[in-house]
Amino acid sequence: MSIHCPQIKPSINNPSQFNGYAIALSELPLHIAEADIIVSSTASQLPILGKGLVESAITKRKHKPIFMVDLAVPRDIEPEVAKLNDVFLYTVDDLQNIIKDNLNSRRQAAEQAEEIIDTNVEHFLSWMKAQTVQSTIVDYRQQASVLQQESLKKALASLQNGGSPEDIMQQLAHTLTNKLTHTPCTQLRKASENERHDLIAAAREIFKL
Repeated sequence: MSIHCPQIKPSINNPSQFNGYAIALSELPLHIAEADIIVSSTASQLPILGKGLVESAITKRKHKPIFMVDLAVPRDIEPEVAKLNDVFLYTVDDLQNIIKDNLNSRRQAAEQAEEIIDTNVEHFLSWMKAQTVQSTIVDYRQQASVLQQESLKKALASLQNGGSPEDIMQQLAHTLTNKLTHTPCTQLRKASENERHDLIAAAREIFKL
């Protein structure tokens, strides 16, 4: 987590307590692409995050989404940023529209706004995790498909050369089993050597052993 402050020392005494680090305004363009979630609330009279800067960050992130919350008045983030793909931008106005019927006090409004932010962040993180899992599944299936095609090609060639169908089928099953289990077995041995019992337990759960 990074913390931007126009004046770092008076504002943030120990950013490491939040598992983060402080940066100056001039360093902002260098760090935007690192952030999955950005919450901005400064006293700046002009936006500090423009469409071009955010668009450049999205490109650097290879279009991995960014969740942004602008709590500043006037805004810290240009409204045009909301038009970018892969950007989820919420402003004070958005939050006020959601909680305007329950504004009994400033404290109550702040608490409700915090709940809204927490909920949306949770949904966003869940969505990101789902995307990561889906990507892993696709990659694993593609890897298995490549191994399948390689083994099948060799089996068909053996059949065309007059080999015994029964022997070829047994060899195909044996080859596929070895290829599909080679990498997991290698990684499990490394996990055992490194005392990564959590990985071994996860493997048993995944493979239902």
